[in-house]
Amino acid sequence: MASRSNTWSPFQSGEVKDICAHMSDLELRNAEKRAGFYGLWCAFTFAFPLAFIITKPSPVAFVIGSIPIPIHIGYIPLWFRSQRRFLCQTEWARQKGFAPGNLKLFSFRKRAKEV
Repeated sequence: MASRSNTWSPFQSGEVKDICAHMSDLELRNAEKRAGFYGLWCAFTFAFPLAFIITKPSPVAFVIGSIPIPIHIGYIPLWFRSQRRFLCQTEWARQKGFAPGNLKLFSFRKRAKEV
């Protein structure tokens, strides 16, 4: 089943595509709100500080602009955990038995360790 275009991501896993394709209208609106808030979070903790550092090259700008970036990077695992919980709480995902600990968000795979 094809996922809705407003929940589409180029690297999302097949499981996430299926969950998104079966979202109710309310679940879809909640997903869109979450995406909007995350976009704002990325802008204020990464994009704007980086732009500030680049456009105002000074030691003070570097220090001020560098503070939110590690906060942003540290928040990424929390966001992924939150996304897994959200996706697994949808009606369809609950019926199919998806669990946050087992849900793969992305289509790319981890490489096996070479011995």
